[in-house]
Amino acid sequence: MKFKIYSIFLIALILNGCSSANNFVVPKIELPLEYNTTIDSKNSVIEEKWWENYQDEKLSSLIEESLKNNYDLQTAMVNISLNRASLSSSQSDRYPTLEVQGSTSKIKTSANVFESTTQNKYNNYSLSAVLSYEIDFWGKYKNAENSAKASLLASYAARDTVKLSLIASVIDNYFLLISLNEQLNIINQIILTKEEGLKRYQTQYNIGLISKIDIYQEKGSLSNINIEKNSIEQAISLQKSTLALLVGKTPKEIDEFYQEVFQEKLPKDIVIPLNLPSELLNSRPDIKQAEENLRASNYNIAVAKAMYFPNISLTGLVGFESMNLNNLFQSGAVKNSIGGSLVAPILNTGKISANVKTAKANSKMAEIYYKKTVQQAFQEVYDILNKRNTVLEDIENQKLFCTNTSEIFRITQNQYKQGYVDYITLQNAKLNYLSSQTNLIKLNQSLLSSTVSLYKALGGGWNKEYLKKIEKL
Repeated sequence: MKFKIYSIFLIALILNGCSSANNFVVPKIELPLEYNTTIDSKNSVIEEKWWENYQDEKLSSLIEESLKNNYDLQTAMVNISLNRASLSSSQSDRYPTLEVQGSTSKIKTSANVFESTTQNKYNNYSLSAVLSYEIDFWGKYKNAENSAKASLLASYAARDTVKLSLIASVIDNYFLLISLNEQLNIINQIILTKEEGLKRYQTQYNIGLISKIDIYQEKGSLSNINIEKNSIEQAISLQKSTLALLVGKTPKEIDEFYQEVFQEKLPKDIVIPLNLPSELLNSRPDIKQAEENLRASNYNIAVAKAMYFPNISLTGLVGFESMNLNNLFQSGAVKNSIGGSLVAPILNTGKISANVKTAKANSKMAEIYYKKTVQQAFQEVYDILNKRNTVLEDIENQKLFCTNTSEIFRITQNQYKQGYVDYITLQNAKLNYLSSQTNLIKLNQSLLSSTVSLYKALGGGWNKEYLKKIEKL
């Protein structure tokens, strides 16, 4: 009898999940053959820790700290745990459950039933192992498991998307902070020049060489420069606060973070490996996330359709039952049973149809979102490349302008020493040179920002090899 029970369950396991969802096909999207860009790079592989090419240990330590402490990344990790638990639950639904059931009762019968004229008292003890199993003929549980697995993969990709965005934000904000400090150094030089000029103006006014209007104009110019300095200092303070938040500093640590020393000058730009457009689909975690969500929604349609068909369940029981506890485990107390049940929907097909329509609508939404994600990915790359081309041209023009102002300042210095020009002319030449340096700093920071954005848009060296292990779960 036991052999028959096990045989039935074995056949059911073989038949488990004989139906599955339609083969999933990623929507085809027409891609360009190449990027229209002036970047020439023989290397199309992005290193996983590409920011180390800046050779800034402080930057690397901030990134490592952010990856440990950032709350958005921690939230993404919790979502992975939730989806992994959901997958485990879905996997367990496909296999039999084995439970132990025990009971004891003291019974007193009625004297007014059957032909008995007296009341009888007896005890009843039982202990059984119950094996239950729902045969997955229609693939409901198999497709639910596949959907859960796709959702787990999507959650990993979502985590990597947050990670990539976090790294890019830390780098971008770090370079902006250095840029602001550079600008502050230059504006301090401008203020010193202006203050020295004001003293000379005052001397000239005292001996009647200039009018009081000139004094007021110079004071007004110095006041405007001080306002600009205060604005930069405020921006530095806010930038440090933003960076501290990204890194995951506590309120107490933020105050200490304000006192930390950063690089004095912006680093040089690094080489940008540019992949082919077709490779972009495999290099961005957000595209992988959208694809897996679409895959999960496709399986959910099959799960919803499976509800149209009957649920077929098998139950087997092997155990002991006796009126005397001392005889419970004797051979005569052995009992067993096997049975099956079939539950088919009749009047609730309207609800099932609604669920199928909902699943199809969700799948369509997931498909639209996937296409939109791919479209936005390529748009980001194109926009950043166009911006870089403009910034690179502006930098070359600004460098030429800086060279010219530097040469003018040098010639003016010589002329001032020889007495050919006055101090005001020398001061103006110096101020023009310093102002040109400020604009060059801003352009260099914009170039670095575009580099960071482009690395992010190209996937930032995303390593997805670990996903292969999850796919085998």
